Amino acid sequence: MTRKLWQLGLLGVTFITVQYMLCITKCANVTKVPCSTINDSCIYNVNETVKNGYDVLWKPPNCTQWVCNASAGEFSVHGCGETAANHPYLALPMLDGDCYWPKCCNMTAHRECSNASAGA
Repeated sequence: MTRKLWQLGLLGVTFITVQYMLCITKCANVTKVPCSTINDSCIYNVNETVKNGYDVLWKPPNCTQWVCNASAGEFSVHGCGETAANHPYLALPMLDGDCYWPKCCNMTAHRECSNASAGA
């Protein structure tokens, strides 16, 4: 019985360690950018606002997702990486010529991105 409890504890510690390491890998692709805030919104491009928790998607050459954290007065900027490769936004339809994050992270896989880069 004691041996099984020890093995279960070891398994738990291993699981927690792996989750921590995955978090470090995933979080390494996030940059914090300070911003001004007003009425629980983040301000960008001098006079444009986005509500707390919402995001702004950028086309190439930036190809990033900016998520507003008004309480911290900053944007969390996500680039191309594991977060983009598995993001639910990949399933959203886009018009021809529209190539926003995360689709612009893999332009060869998305026809709309190939058209956008040809016109740029």
